Amino acid sequence: MNTWPKQSRAIKLVRLIALLMDGYIEVRWKFPRWSESQRAAAVQHWAQRALEVFGLRIELEGEGSIGVQGPLFLVSNHLSWLDILVYLALSPVRFVSKSEVAAWPVVGRYARACRTLFIERASRRDVSRMVERLAQSLSANDMVMIFPEGTTSTGSKVLAFHANLMQAPLHSGSCVQALALVYRVASSRALTTVPCFVGDQTLVASIWAILGLEPFVAHISCGLPRKTGTTDRRALAQALHQEVSDLSERMKASSV
Repeated sequence: MNTWPKQSRAIKLVRLIALLMDGYIEVRWKFPRWSESQRAAAVQHWAQRALEVFGLRIELEGEGSIGVQGPLFLVSNHLSWLDILVYLALSPVRFVSKSEVAAWPVVGRYARACRTLFIERASRRDVSRMVERLAQSLSANDMVMIFPEGTTSTGSKVLAFHANLMQAPLHSGSCVQALALVYRVASSRALTTVPCFVGDQTLVASIWAILGLEPFVAHISCGLPRKTGTTDRRALAQALHQEVSDLSERMKASSV
């Protein structure tokens, strides 16, 4: 992807509002008439346009690359709501999100359009249901992605992984792939935490802060897709946590 020129925050905001309106029109009136492949292509194109508005380009490194079809179970560290747009711009992945998001104005409609799977995280029964949904999705050759830390962080370290949803690739026999993500200022290559959505920051405040950034980079390190190598979800979670941590640390060290 090309490096996009600097633009004022006001211009970016106007372009973002126009893009949100365009996306809403597509989801509300066009999606019902389109095939699943057309919808997936539209979501990916919309995510790519959103990254252009923010002045964000993507860089990939590592032994592997992100596939374009499944079955594949992807895991990544989690820094921001922006991570979702980054990964959607690369591949037609399905995400798991907390059930409350489905009811959010506008955002909920977009999330449903992206075929997001919603989970009540406090409910043990719903976790079991989600494992089955994920396994079914993988068996249908989907690519699914989870952020097993369960929350966002500044990226200083990769938080412990929750193991429950790791049962899905074990049930379906799908491959798993570890990914790690950091954000960098494009000109200096320095790491930046401005995109990180943490603490009491609101979504509006986060968007405003990101719009104020000069051109920046989502730097992703890709592990190789592989068989799980275990039948124990906790062992799988620990192995993937170690791999994501190693990928993340190598990227951060490369900026020193």
